[in-house]
Amino acid sequence: MVELKVEDLKKLRENKRNFNQMFDLVINISGLDLKKPENRIRDKVKLNHKIRDRKICFIVESLVTKANETKQKVLKASELDFKKTEGKKLAGEYDFFVVEATLMSKVAKILGKYIGPRNKSMIPIPPTAKNLPLVIQDLERTISVNLIKQQLIQIPIGTEKLTDAELIENFNTAYNHIAENIENKGGIIKTAYIKLTMCEPIKLL
Repeated sequence: MVELKVEDLKKLRENKRNFNQMFDLVINISGLDLKKPENRIRDKVKLNHKIRDRKICFIVESLVTKANETKQKVLKASELDFKKTEGKKLAGEYDFFVVEATLMSKVAKILGKYIGPRNKSMIPIPPTAKNLPLVIQDLERTISVNLIKQQLIQIPIGTEKLTDAELIENFNTAYNHIAENIENKGGIIKTAYIKLTMCEPIKLL
């Protein structure tokens, strides 16, 4: 089993910068023909601890008041009639799009062409949803795992603000999920690294 050790994190933490750096897990894979759609991965994994703050766009009707209380971006369905440049900007600016379930079809037709190429997704919520802050908390622990064109996966597992124990828990959840997925598809993990934003990676496998 691949193991992230406290010693690895301690060594990486020696590379101090004047901003909060991100720890990334980098995995190289072999044995999968990514020209075949069934071998590609577009997945979401919920980790144990918050990774970072997220920019979220709520697209709602019944939940406008509650969504506004979150201090995140809020759009009504009637406000989605925008130009191509505006759609691209919106898709690039926000990490997640939380959409009232009854609006999913309409929003998909309008935003799908901008969100899809960026490997972002729409998260449906019922019009009766009561706890939108909890939705945000869940998304702050959620990572996107994509294996589409290159046999490489690079994902964030947390910032320097997390403790070593929290980072190791996030690492284990992410790695085990990916390893199981790759194995089920008949692929092999060749190498695995842990890295911090501004330093050389440490090889784990």
